[in-house]
Amino acid sequence: MRNTILCGDAIEQLRTLPDESVHCVVTSPPYWGLRDYGAEGQLGLEATPEQYVENMVAVFREIRRVLRKDGTVWLNLGDSYATGAGSYRNPGSDVSPIEHGGKQAYTKDYARAQPNRMPIPGLKPKDLTGIPWRVAFALQADGWWLRSDIIWSKPNPMPESVTDRPTKAHEYIFLLSKSQTYYYDADAIREPLVTAVHAPGNRFDESKVAGPMDRGGKSQWERDMTETWGNPAGRNKRTVWEVATHPYPEAHFATYPEDLIRPCIQAGTSEYGCCADCGAPWERVTEKGLTDHDAETDSAYEEGTTANRLARLRQAARARGGEYVNETRTTGWQRTCKCTTSRMNAALILDPFFGSGTTGYVAAVCGRDWLGIELNPAYVELAENRLLKVKARLL
Repeated sequence: MRNTILCGDAIEQLRTLPDESVHCVVTSPPYWGLRDYGAEGQLGLEATPEQYVENMVAVFREIRRVLRKDGTVWLNLGDSYATGAGSYRNPGSDVSPIEHGGKQAYTKDYARAQPNRMPIPGLKPKDLTGIPWRVAFALQADGWWLRSDIIWSKPNPMPESVTDRPTKAHEYIFLLSKSQTYYYDADAIREPLVTAVHAPGNRFDESKVAGPMDRGGKSQWERDMTETWGNPAGRNKRTVWEVATHPYPEAHFATYPEDLIRPCIQAGTSEYGCCADCGAPWERVTEKGLTDHDAETDSAYEEGTTANRLARLRQAARARGGEYVNETRTTGWQRTCKCTTSRMNAALILDPFFGSGTTGYVAAVCGRDWLGIELNPAYVELAENRLLKVKARLL
């Protein structure tokens, strides 16, 4: 089952999927205590954080069943505060969600209720609830590998009227895996190299590098110069991702931006494809070396270049007007299974809280297949219309 939206409760729909049929999960469940999405049985309206966490663990047990052993989960969660009840309505709206009949619950005129979050046992008014980490630790205790916490840094955060704490400008993405080893393509999401100004104490200690470091009568540290260090293909992706929010005009609810989840899909699945028989992803084949090659330096590198020796090689390269840097080059792709078929399928991305369909949209643009689960029929209609646009764009 691919490139379709299943309408219904996440757990119930997940139970209809085969074991280990999904390569990667990218999702953002309803945050606890922030919005009423107008659908009976939705997550996020639990009376306590503990109940929310318990429900999340139950959903992710089914996710673990349908996820391949080499698969990953990228889970986006935001936090909330223990505050009083209230509601808010978009300006000019006099129509309630009930009067909409659920059909147009996603339009701008939707009057959204802010659930009552007080009193909450163990929390005081104005306490930060710590929901993302509560969920992450609960999933870890339930058997998931918690591999990384990623900070989604928002340069354009939602304005807040608070005067006794900083404005919230970040959310979390947790990288979870089902096994200790899993598919992860670091080369697919490398970041541009940083050009660094050399200064005393920067990068490495000159005193620990054998050989003269002067050039043109000046010490390396005395020269005001910049150089690029590292893999020309880019540095390894860091854990702080600065991505601006981009509201989707047809949805009243928050939608994560395409640029936020694109790296999750690119790193979590093979762009080359997967074995049509067993589903195993093909992996990138790379070779490591130095950009300025000769027989002596190649053999030295293959023997295991120490920081001292690499510094000498760089020094020698500079004398010839060049530069030595570590480099990883993609030379091809290879299968990770023992099957002999030449048939390939695209990797399958699952989002069990599909919403407006951003995960499916980005997956399609990246050449992957997708599968969505959504409780609210109105959002299913919204997402289907959106995905028709990307289908037309790719034809």
